[in-house]
Amino acid sequence: MIGTILRRCGGLWTYLTERVNARKEVELERERNSATAAVIPLLPPGSDLFETEPNGRTRVIRMAPAASAAISLDRGEPLAGELSR
Repeated sequence: MIGTILRRCGGLWTYLTERVNARKEVELERERNSATAAVIPLLPPGSDLFETEPNGRTRVIRMAPAASAAISLDRGEPLAGELSR
């Protein structure tokens, strides 16, 4: 009878330990995501953010390059040094 009780308690402790570990991983992921969301607006255009975890998972976030400054403007008269159209 004592063996049965110990087996059942061992199963309960195993379950509780796994539950705590799973909750810890969820909380860690939640904090990691909130930190990433806070950092993304601070990144310059065209940069990469690498997040590496101890278990080997790596997440890469690539920021879009800046919009090109070469926007065609329709001007009436050419500036000095420009050819007329």
